[in-house]
Amino acid sequence: MALNPQARITVTTMLKGFLITINPNVITRVTTLPLGIQCRKEDKANHMFAKKKIFLIDENPIDDKNGVKRESLPYPWDEVSCDILQYISCEGRLSVVYGYQLKLLHELRSRDTVPINQRLSVPYFISQSIIDMSEKVKQGNNQQ
Repeated sequence: MALNPQARITVTTMLKGFLITINPNVITRVTTLPLGIQCRKEDKANHMFAKKKIFLIDENPIDDKNGVKRESLPYPWDEVSCDILQYISCEGRLSVVYGYQLKLLHELRSRDTVPINQRLSVPYFISQSIIDMSEKVKQGNNQQ
């Protein structure tokens, strides 16, 4: 895995008559968030690392086969994870925080201690979530 500031992920959608194109570079310009390492759902090793690193010694997360039970996250990360689930990755199940979402939580909680070459590309994460959401909307429209 390497730094990839020129990621070729792009989504184009029509919104109220306007054609909007979104990619990590657009998101980084709008949010002023830096590009970093891409985070793919398929990248299990990074997610397991993030899952282990996010918790402090006295915190005991409850494992789920796909991630961690949200109720076992310490405050305020239980609420932050709920916002990530609902508004960024648009996840339907709010009770489980998945590995790729834990990677984002780890980034938010420990940003200052994460080495620069291991930091998550938040714009890439957001653009990937937008792409996933647009695909779900397309699938929903095709089923109707």
